Amino acid sequence: MHGLIHVTMKNLVLEKFGADQWSAILSEAKVSDENVFLALEAHSDDTTEAAVVAASKVLGASVEDVLCLFGEFFAESVHKGGYLRMLQSMGDNLKELVQNLN
Repeated sequence: MHGLIHVTMKNLVLEKFGADQWSAILSEAKVSDENVFLALEAHSDDTTEAAVVAASKVLGASVEDVLCLFGEFFAESVHKGGYLRMLQSMGDNLKELVQNLN
């Protein structure tokens, strides 16, 4: 996944749950260097999956609920942050967009 996903995840957790929860998620996901995790480059899907599973555990929510919350927050972030043009260039539909997030 692209690092933008990780940055958005961090922003979501900080805004909705606070810095302590973000630190706990990084620890649970065994992220040793937050700067590498947040780099705006391609990351292994395993890394992103570990972060989602860690968020589920730390926040006491199902993986499905974490992903739904993330999706809502991501859509809002894209709209507010001016990323719409970039995302539009990544595909003509949702399937193509998701396939091109790597």
